[in-house]
Amino acid sequence: MGQRAHRFIVAAAAWEWIAVATGAFQSSSRIALNVSRSGSAHLVLGVGALLAVLGLCFGKGPARTARWLSFASLVLSGVTGWISPGSAGRVVGHAVFSHLAVGLITAAAVLTSASWSQPAKAMNAGSWKALRPAAQWTPPIILLQIAMGALYRHQIFGVMPHMLGAMLVAILALVVSTTLIQHFGDQPQLKSSASALLGVVLAQVCLGIGAFLMLLLGAGNTPAFVWLTTAHVCAGSLTFAASVVAGMQARRYLTTCEPS
Repeated sequence: MGQRAHRFIVAAAAWEWIAVATGAFQSSSRIALNVSRSGSAHLVLGVGALLAVLGLCFGKGPARTARWLSFASLVLSGVTGWISPGSAGRVVGHAVFSHLAVGLITAAAVLTSASWSQPAKAMNAGSWKALRPAAQWTPPIILLQIAMGALYRHQIFGVMPHMLGAMLVAILALVVSTTLIQHFGDQPQLKSSASALLGVVLAQVCLGIGAFLMLLLGAGNTPAFVWLTTAHVCAGSLTFAASVVAGMQARRYLTTCEPS
C-alpha cells in the first residue's frame, strides 16, 4: 500500500480515538453533572470515522481484514449506540465495539508500517515461553475490563468489580510489558511496543486512582471529575490499542523453538 496509505490509516485511528473521547465526555457530563450535552460532535466524528475506514477498506495491500473488521466494529458501535438507551447490553456493546474499532485500525496501521514489511528474526523465548500467549491474551482481557468500566460508569454495576478487574488487568499488562523490555529489549519493535504499553497502563492506573479519590472526597459531580473520567476512558482505549500492538509483536518475534 505504501507509506501514504499507512499515514491515512494512522489518521483514521486518531480520528476514531477522538470520537471515543467526545462520546466519553458526553456520557460523563450526563451522569456526573446531569447535563445533556449535544451529541452532534460525537455523531459527526463517528460517521466521519466510519466513512474514512470504509474508504480504506477498498485499498489494496496487507491488513484488509483488519480494516474491514474495524469498519464492522464501527457499524456495530453505532447500532448499539442508538438502540435500547440505558440498558446493560447497549452500554457494553457500544463501549466494546468503539474501543475494538480503535484497536483493529491500530493493528492495520502496524501491518502496513515499514518495519512490519521487513523480515522478522525470531527470538527464542526460553524459560519465558508463557510470555507470548500472555501477551496475546492481554487485549481481550483489557476489552473485558473496558466493558466492566462502562457498566460502572453508567451506574449499572458497583465500583468494586471494576476496581478488582483493574488491579488484575494492570498486573497482567505490567508483567508482560516489563518482561518484554527486560529480557527481549534488544528487539526494537518488541521494546517500543512494550514501552508504550507500560506507559499507558501507568497513566491509566493514575487516572483511575484520581477518579476514585475524587469520589471519596465528594467531588464526583464537578467538571474536573468529568474531564478526569473522560481522560480515563481515553487512556483505556490507548491501553487496549497498545496491548494489541504488543501482542502482535510478541506473536511475530517470540518462539519457543530455537531459530534456525
